[in-house]
Amino acid sequence: MMHLSTYSMDKGDITVKSVNAVTNGIDIMEIDEFAEAASTDPSEFERLLNDFKPFLKAQVSRLAGSWGSQDLFEEMTNDAFLAFYEAVMAYNSGKGHFFPFMRSIVHHRLIDSIRKQDVKSVKTVPLETDDEDDYGRLSPVDLVSVQEYRESDRQRDLVIEIDSFKRELAEWGITMDSLVENSPKHARLRAVCREIIDATAADEGIMLIMWTKNYFPIKKISELTQIPSKTIERVRIFLIGSLIIRAGDYDYLKEYVTN
Repeated sequence: MMHLSTYSMDKGDITVKSVNAVTNGIDIMEIDEFAEAASTDPSEFERLLNDFKPFLKAQVSRLAGSWGSQDLFEEMTNDAFLAFYEAVMAYNSGKGHFFPFMRSIVHHRLIDSIRKQDVKSVKTVPLETDDEDDYGRLSPVDLVSVQEYRESDRQRDLVIEIDSFKRELAEWGITMDSLVENSPKHARLRAVCREIIDATAADEGIMLIMWTKNYFPIKKISELTQIPSKTIERVRIFLIGSLIIRAGDYDYLKEYVTN
């Protein structure tokens, strides 16, 4: 069986190019076959894991960012490897192509790792209760404390999501400022964008091109949606940002995309 080339990369050298290195010149269907074989053959799994280690470490490096130390990087790397194992064990051809399936599971696990790390830094938390009757026995101060804690918890998750999102945007040469500047202002254009986003997100071939080649295929999207390339190019930055949110574990940011 043909295998992907094995790469070695230090933390400081990791870039989005590692994704291209994994998939360049390899038919995506072959990757699917490798993944299915790896679910039952330990030696095949080890080979596949080695092939994807640069990609996994790149994801860790981007998401860990300024959130922690070398210890956190190592902990998250282990989490990424475990998520990769879970993806391989759970994968079958009925779940689409392996790469986006695996990417989603790894991304979700790493976001959870950051959240848990941030929670560890909290020394004390206010009293919580799931019993509605208990709320009647809480003093006004307690009630405010619970509400404040929930809001601070939400804000903490939102900060984590924004930091991760900014790093993904940077891989496309996009900043948050440029994303805001290029967001559609008129209702008609926003409706067109939603149509493009929905159709593109549902097309595995186009999404694979985006995640493996770091390339936004405007011509293919135009053919898919029957929307002129000029219109798509006009909102390209907004579309890329929206698709990143749609594909990632961005629960809070998704609220802004869907509204």
